[in-house]
Amino acid sequence: MAVSDFVPVHGNGNGNGALGGSRNGSASAQELIDLIVEHASRPMEEAQALPAEYYTSHALYELEVERIFKRDWLYVCRTDEVAEPGDWFAAEIAGEPLVLVRGKDRVIRAFSRVCPHRFMDILREDREEGREQGHAESFVCPYHSWSFNTEGALTGAPLMNRSTLFERERERGSYGLSEYATEVWNGFVFVNFDANAGPLAPRFAELEDVLAPYRLEEWKLLDRLDWPEVPATWKLAMDNGRECYHHQGAHKESIEPLWPAHLVDADTTDSEYFYYHRMFVDPNGATGEEDGHYIQPVVLPPLDGLTPYQRSHSLLVGIYPTMWFSPGPDVLLVAKWWPTGPDSHKFDLAVCVHESKLDHPDLETIRAETKEWLHQIQLEDARMVMGIQSMLGSDRAKQRGGALSHLERPMWTFQKYMAKRLAGLDV
Repeated sequence: MAVSDFVPVHGNGNGNGALGGSRNGSASAQELIDLIVEHASRPMEEAQALPAEYYTSHALYELEVERIFKRDWLYVCRTDEVAEPGDWFAAEIAGEPLVLVRGKDRVIRAFSRVCPHRFMDILREDREEGREQGHAESFVCPYHSWSFNTEGALTGAPLMNRSTLFERERERGSYGLSEYATEVWNGFVFVNFDANAGPLAPRFAELEDVLAPYRLEEWKLLDRLDWPEVPATWKLAMDNGRECYHHQGAHKESIEPLWPAHLVDADTTDSEYFYYHRMFVDPNGATGEEDGHYIQPVVLPPLDGLTPYQRSHSLLVGIYPTMWFSPGPDVLLVAKWWPTGPDSHKFDLAVCVHESKLDHPDLETIRAETKEWLHQIQLEDARMVMGIQSMLGSDRAKQRGGALSHLERPMWTFQKYMAKRLAGLDV
């Protein structure tokens, strides 16, 4: 069976959230998929964390790359990060190097960075120097100087005039940069490596009324927290990022005083594509009360048009598989996680403000203080996920996970997402 085919499900789970075991002492990808399906099929009141091998299996990770990261819509950047023709943004997603670039026609496109000649990275020098974005009138491969325009077409190939194969294939358009599907939704740019991918926006129809007051396409990047590679699997990081239950533990001094776990509304949706929470401000930290709602403190004047209810909390909206964004009255946070291997990931957090606040006189001070606060939160999160990763080799972690809190609802809905992507089942 090819890796692109769905693995059939045979129900090898033992019904108590643990693996039945295998002859070599470690679970196969098939057994793990069966267990994911069994967990995902339960009601929320019976939801349970998956055991360690769900996180540590390299065979399962290979299927995740093939069936999730090569087939689903993945967030890359905001539109204002490629605002003008020639602006580009580079990323590496599950081993695929790509570049987003706005063409002269102002369309944002995604291309492979692999030169079609001898497979050099066309942005090798920029990436070696740590640049993930820039501006170019064209892209020139550093190896043999083949050049491409911002629409991906080959524009130059020195000293290839003796190759009849080249001339024949060039006429057929064989030497342009490979292009991937892109879609812009609310100012977020998504990429899909699957040429047959369905549209993205219809997935989020349920969110339209929730997000409309925030006018997300009008927010601009202020700064970003680009974190070093973390030696923990992407699934641990995403589980941590999805739930607010850990506010009371990991973030008891940084987040809990503002958005206490017991005031988070997580019972909002059963969607297989996304989740969202409402994180209500602690009355003790509120700046006042209006129309019966405690008002969340802000660092910038709140967005025009928000009601007292909308100014009483921040949203946390997660898009499966690897991003969330948090619109508040004054600041928009956007996070993404990329696996860099089965046991490591990269994290990036963007801080955005509404375009009407870009000339605020205290913006630089606000930027620095906000970034310092977010740095502390990420230190706390990284410490937690690395701590869990270090325990996954223990016999206890291999047995079974514990019951999930209602605040961990997105872990349960993500099990459903995984069942659909890995086994092709709606549960």
